[in-house]
Amino acid sequence: MVQTVSRQSRPLARITLCALLIALGSQATLSVKTASAAGSGSEAIQGLGSYFLTLPYGGIKMAVAVLGAVAGGMGFIFTGGDKATADKIWGPAIGGEYVVTPQHLRGEKDLHFFGTPPAK
Repeated sequence: MVQTVSRQSRPLARITLCALLIALGSQATLSVKTASAAGSGSEAIQGLGSYFLTLPYGGIKMAVAVLGAVAGGMGFIFTGGDKATADKIWGPAIGGEYVVTPQHLRGEKDLHFFGTPPAK
């Protein structure tokens, strides 16, 4: 005999899955914050934390870099080929860091979303 899943159990399953993912995500985040005192397993937790934080951060950073590259190109075109103007846009937008590392999570290294503009 084949049982069918009722329509009412699907929202409950989705809510349960979301709650489980939030609980696991917050546990990994809490473990990363206290990893300096944790011991040998902390490197693995920090590696996982940096991987899962890099996914949204890297995606947003890539979108900003692409939009900055386009904006810098438009600035280059509209200023009659003035590369200095384009570099002022490209430097901050394309520069910076694209990956969150365990050193960022431990506070040993600063995470820079924007790069530095070129020196004059």
